[in-house]
Amino acid sequence: MIEQGFGPGVSEDPEERKARSSDFGGMTTKMPGAVATPKNVEEVSDIVRRAAQDEVRLAIRGGGHSQGGQSLTDRGWVLDTMHLNRVQLLEGGLVRAQGGSQWGTIVDVLRGTRQLPRVLVDTAEVTVGRTLSAGGMGTTSHRYGMQIGQVEQLEVVTGTGERVRCSRTENANLFDAVRGGQGQFGIITEAWIRLRKVGERLRQYELRYRDFDRFASDFEQVIGEDRFDRLRAETRVHDHEIIMSAGVEYDEDHDDAKALEGLGYDEIISTRDTAEVGHAGMYLRWLFSRRHYYPWRDWFMPWETLRTVLDQPWLDRDWVPRSPASWIGIYPIKTRAIDAPLFMHPKGERMFSYHILAFLNQYERAHELAGRLKDITGTLVGLGGKSYLSGGVGYGRKEWEEHYGEKLEMAIGWKREFDPKQIFRGEGMPFG
Repeated sequence: MIEQGFGPGVSEDPEERKARSSDFGGMTTKMPGAVATPKNVEEVSDIVRRAAQDEVRLAIRGGGHSQGGQSLTDRGWVLDTMHLNRVQLLEGGLVRAQGGSQWGTIVDVLRGTRQLPRVLVDTAEVTVGRTLSAGGMGTTSHRYGMQIGQVEQLEVVTGTGERVRCSRTENANLFDAVRGGQGQFGIITEAWIRLRKVGERLRQYELRYRDFDRFASDFEQVIGEDRFDRLRAETRVHDHEIIMSAGVEYDEDHDDAKALEGLGYDEIISTRDTAEVGHAGMYLRWLFSRRHYYPWRDWFMPWETLRTVLDQPWLDRDWVPRSPASWIGIYPIKTRAIDAPLFMHPKGERMFSYHILAFLNQYERAHELAGRLKDITGTLVGLGGKSYLSGGVGYGRKEWEEHYGEKLEMAIGWKREFDPKQIFRGEGMPFG
């Protein structure tokens, strides 16, 4: 690493900076003034102290999988957590993982233990620190909720460079601020994450529905019965069909007829069986070329709006490319275990996430779709939904006040406490 004037651990090498000037979304480019790649938590603390002393903006980068430039900064420093990747299996159903650890790496470390995190995201390359700062969901969220509800304790480096352990009973305000806090209150350097027992094999079904109402009834039925271990759905607007992806973990024999009994699908597209229970359902790196643009938005919707959202009257099929060059997904989510106050979601014991993601090779078309998705937000929020802050939402002060409600002032107070120099200044965030 070439260091020029910023002190140990921080480089202004042009190649290092260029490599961290874009993110997965591909819609935003920002050139940092310098790049920090700390080798351990002590170096993280030192770099944060220097940034606070010099009042330098600090963007935190894990796998660079942000959608709207959250891991980028113009002229500030990018702190890349790539070396904070240690993972350790603990007793008592926990795994201890540093913030830069990728979820796919955690699955690899747990191979052969018959254990997995209760909630896994679908992309192996995203990091622990990033998803816990946003929320984190997956195909087991219908049973366990969000990742932020499955953490026992955290180690955090605050905006003053202080290294703090926090949990629901120790330094609880910091614990509540950083889970779902969009990286605006501190850097998650380590997490103690709950595990679950898994089956030896996974049987995965892809079920095609052309009757949207029948799908909704079946979806509600299998969730109420807790019939499947993995569950998500994809709507295909060009073909007017919905695909339910449902998986069952098992040890010995498995009865297909019993698993699918009473469901009104039109046909089974595929049935797959694998012993790779952890990586099953995770998207492969090569599916996402960095040469493409990915306009992407996510929303959390009240369960009672399911049929309205399935009809998607606001979505013109000419806006998005045909599947598989687009993904319009639905994940059912249990809300009772979500206890992070800055993670905003609809009321009720159950909700679902609604995603629109496109893979485009023309920036102009991607930019146009991003504008359409912003317009759709008003309609979905009007139905009682909340934006998932995994991507740039383009909110102004009024929209942020509506999003956070009475919790906004609490968050502003936490910002003053944990990041008094405001070095974690996420673009567009309302806490500063």
